[in-house]
Amino acid sequence: MFRLFLIFLLGMNFPLITLASIPVEVLEIYDGDTIKVKLDSNNKFSIRLVGIDCFETSKIHRAYKQAYVNNLKLEQVVKQGNSTTKVVQELYKNSKNASFDFQGIDKYSRALGIVYFDELNVNKYLLDNKICLPYEYIDN
Repeated sequence: MFRLFLIFLLGMNFPLITLASIPVEVLEIYDGDTIKVKLDSNNKFSIRLVGIDCFETSKIHRAYKQAYVNNLKLEQVVKQGNSTTKVVQELYKNSKNASFDFQGIDKYSRALGIVYFDELNVNKYLLDNKICLPYEYIDN
């Protein structure tokens, strides 16, 4: 069902998508840059917050790479990743509404987007407060 929704969005006039945020209900905050949402009972999907890169929350391969590239210990990467997740959870907890601006789809079939909790641009907040690093998405 999600694929049908994405086909519908992609078939629309793109400026219409960027002018209005799509309201969603947050189901889960996986980490600082990925959340699971639903539009209705049939449309549940993940959103990858575009333009940011947060540290991983577990000792997976990518966390080792983040530790190496940033000259950190693996435990520091995971601790920062978990801390960032808590920040996003608190931002959501203190909001009444969630929405996102659809920006595309990544290679893992996640929607790419700018997420808003009420009027707060979460992506920008995380960058401005140096909670996450900037990330330029490269489509393979």
